[in-house]
Amino acid sequence: MNKKLTAGAILAIVVVVGGYTIFNRHSKESVGNTLNITVQSPITTLDPNFADDVGSNWAEVQTLEGLYTTGKNGDIVAGVAKNIVKPTQNNTVYTIKLKQNQKWSDGKKVTAKDFVSSVQRQVNPVYKSTRANHFKDIANYDAVHNKGANVKQLGISAPDSETVKITLSHPVPYFNFILANQLYPINTDKVKSYGKKYGQTAATTVSNGAYSIKKWNQSATTWQFEKNPYYADAKKVHYKTIKATVVTDSTLASKQYLSGKVDEAVISGDIIAKLKEKNAADIQSKQTGRVAFITWNSKDKIAGNTNFKRAISYAIDRKVLAEQTLQDGSTAAKSIVPSGEVKIGGKDFNDGLNLPFDKAKAQQYLAQAQQEIGQKKLTLTLNMADTDAYKALGVYLKQRIESVLPDVTINLNRMPLTAEISAFNNRNFQAGTLSWSTDYNDPSDFLDMAYSDGAINFTKWQNKEYDALIGKISEQGEANDQRFKLEKQAAKLNNDLNGVTPLYQAANVHLLKKSVRNLNYPVVGYQNYKYAE
Repeated sequence: MNKKLTAGAILAIVVVVGGYTIFNRHSKESVGNTLNITVQSPITTLDPNFADDVGSNWAEVQTLEGLYTTGKNGDIVAGVAKNIVKPTQNNTVYTIKLKQNQKWSDGKKVTAKDFVSSVQRQVNPVYKSTRANHFKDIANYDAVHNKGANVKQLGISAPDSETVKITLSHPVPYFNFILANQLYPINTDKVKSYGKKYGQTAATTVSNGAYSIKKWNQSATTWQFEKNPYYADAKKVHYKTIKATVVTDSTLASKQYLSGKVDEAVISGDIIAKLKEKNAADIQSKQTGRVAFITWNSKDKIAGNTNFKRAISYAIDRKVLAEQTLQDGSTAAKSIVPSGEVKIGGKDFNDGLNLPFDKAKAQQYLAQAQQEIGQKKLTLTLNMADTDAYKALGVYLKQRIESVLPDVTINLNRMPLTAEISAFNNRNFQAGTLSWSTDYNDPSDFLDMAYSDGAINFTKWQNKEYDALIGKISEQGEANDQRFKLEKQAAKLNNDLNGVTPLYQAANVHLLKKSVRNLNYPVVGYQNYKYAE
């Protein structure tokens, strides 16, 4: 890593980005241990039982710590737990002891009950959590979530205040990732006090991680992460304050970075190609385990028609989309599962899978759809978040689909991500673009998006063959070729039937000052500022 620049040293050069003349101040070291950053997604909630969007999941990493957590390089390490345990009883029982010095940001002790209450609340159907399915492998999940059994029957308990016992219905090869990236505690007392307001504003949010959030509510476009003095490893946290601003326009974000106003900026779109000319050293671009896709309302006459969805899929040239439209390191999706996640027999999971552009097939399937729907002219309203990447995606999809399929009209409905998520949850949409990134290295999290009982299946699409494959996958307790082959069959079936329609595998692109060290961008999960120096 490069050494930090001497405080006060500024090198100013004039560069032109996207028609704007701006100053590049290769920055002085962050003043007062403050890191200034831009992000593209707002935080919709800091209640871990309901966080199901990129902005909120990223914020969880900064403010909460699970039984396990991830190290600076993305490996699984002990968090609130004393150590990583070896499961017993055929790898189905985890008995985890807590460290004694763990506290919430209000100074109260973190207890085993805080983890048990979190899981019970997330699975309890009364709360309608879209994250419930993340705990589907815990014993009696189906009885509690789907059949109304008492939540205390769920396979998680606290034998004492410093012990969490978790019983699974079957061995889960990636469960350590769930413990690190999904199972976060809630402050049981504060949930009772705040009710539905818990995690909705800075004042009603309690943290047990490296940072607490300040000056935030659900409509905020700026906020601060302040170092949590009660965090057990607070002495190892370098930055006292992280000041975040939502900037959805990458040109504006890059201007703020190049002028020295921010130390890190999330960027996307064609601005990246321009920045590579003179600022390549500042660009951190990593392939991520995040896939963008179209989600369809299966109850809609047009969007729910399989042949219409097939026509749309074949009309899209994903290579052109990734390489010429997005130009940010993204790659064409081969399935809903990202490439580079797992291998089968030494070959990538997606080897042999593809989502080709085929004009003839697109038009053939559209003709079948028109006959089935009983309409020649078909209109689709496509919701999408108002970020640069999605703006470019929307323009491409509209132009490409209407060019290949003249009888189809695409109406783009751009909206804030929070509004789009709300539309999905309320079933108030026809189709929409979305992306999903996993917190564990198994394809099942992506396949779950088309599973009829999946917590993140906004489409409510159902297919017996697909559901049967998901059931068989759940019976496989080891991360081996047998499991991955079943998952590949499910991915191939989704490619054909378009439960959801994969588009591209995203790249994670940031501008980052050379003075900031040890801030890594893992394939699975998010950067953690507690490691930054």
